[in-house]
Amino acid sequence: MKRFDSKSGHAPATTIRHSKVPLWVPLGVILATFFPAEAEIRPGRSSIEHIPALRVPDIPLPDPVEVGEVSLDGILAFADRNAPELHLARARLDLGAAAVADAAPLLPENPQLSIGAGPRRGREGTYTDFGVSLAQRFEIAGERGLRLEAARRTKERLEAELAEARWGVHRDVHAAFHRALVARERGAAAERLLGFQEQLLDVTRRRLRAGDTSALAVRVAEGELSQARVAQVGARQDYLGARLELGAFAGWPASHPPAPAGTLDQAHDPPSHQTLVEAARRHQPRSKTLQAASTEADARARAADREAWPEPTLGIELSREGAPSGLEEKTAHLTLSLPIPLGRRNQGPRAAARAEARIAQAEERAFGSRLDSRIARHRSAVAAAAARLRAFGTEILPTFEENLRLIQRALELGEIDILQVSVARERFLHIQNDALDAYSDYFRAVADLEASIGTDLWPDDHHEVSAPREDRP
Repeated sequence: MKRFDSKSGHAPATTIRHSKVPLWVPLGVILATFFPAEAEIRPGRSSIEHIPALRVPDIPLPDPVEVGEVSLDGILAFADRNAPELHLARARLDLGAAAVADAAPLLPENPQLSIGAGPRRGREGTYTDFGVSLAQRFEIAGERGLRLEAARRTKERLEAELAEARWGVHRDVHAAFHRALVARERGAAAERLLGFQEQLLDVTRRRLRAGDTSALAVRVAEGELSQARVAQVGARQDYLGARLELGAFAGWPASHPPAPAGTLDQAHDPPSHQTLVEAARRHQPRSKTLQAASTEADARARAADREAWPEPTLGIELSREGAPSGLEEKTAHLTLSLPIPLGRRNQGPRAAARAEARIAQAEERAFGSRLDSRIARHRSAVAAAAARLRAFGTEILPTFEENLRLIQRALELGEIDILQVSVARERFLHIQNDALDAYSDYFRAVADLEASIGTDLWPDDHHEVSAPREDRP
């Protein structure tokens, strides 16, 4: 029996050879009548574009128990191996292998073997009849090839989802690392402020004993020391929370939360809008996942249309009719059965597959249409955050402790009183917190922009990353 010719698009007639007399079954006219081509489904696209491999630092993985401070490279490498989201995404790859295995068999069903035997009574006595038949259903329209194509597209979509998940973990760990650095700086500022308030209380008490100030100044210093202790507790908890969040993204054990190593990065202006758009076209993993899903849906729609074609069943029957000795009759037949597609033509699965294809296409177009404006919005946020951060200069954070010492010295010399100390301290603390808030806003804006383009923007102080940049520092 001849197979379906995928190049010509027509099914040849099925021929059963019995002796030398052919029997032709006119399938072409019937199938063309009941199964016209579906114009709304796009032709199948080739395999999706190559997804650029995510750069994972090639370094030994840090030991969460032994390591003190972990570098960004170290925790990125650890996360790529141990992040919970990636365990799930890698496990889902087995669904692609399962889809290919399900579509691999050559025949749609197993052959059917039937055996029958029984007595036949007549005037001449009782005799035994015996019969056996073997039937096999065949696909003649190339259904298996289309099922395999759809299964391969499923596998590609799952691989694209894994690449998207890897980038998502990379981005989350990178952003959480910077948040932890900012929280560490806030904690360090709280520690410095607490030490300052303890020394301030000591100075105030000595001045009280010398008769240079009143007991009210001591009470004020004691109250501010209590506030500094409360602030220190809150800053420590915030830093611990940031470390636990970083560890959760990376799959790091909560019993040994990671402590980030390094310093805060300096602000950089983002590349041009066009450079970012081109980078997104090359690297955005979400776009590639949607493209893979759309290709898979197209393949499934074509397979569902082809599954509606009739599938003939070819069989052979052997029988023996009992009779008086020497008069038994033995017969052999070739059989062909063909369903007539009058009512059931796989309408439900075909309609569902076409709807899924249209949905996938719409999602791909919607994401692409929003991407340009999203990049423009996030680029603007990065530029504004960088300008705000530069407005504070590079000396705000390092000079905080020195400013506190100057205040303390002025109090010891009697140049200012306790209330002026409080005002000056609050002013410097407010500037310090504003600078740290500017760092937080900058890192958050950078993370949003990197999420839009699908790759790191530029090398920072922690690791080297190849990225589209016009004016690398």
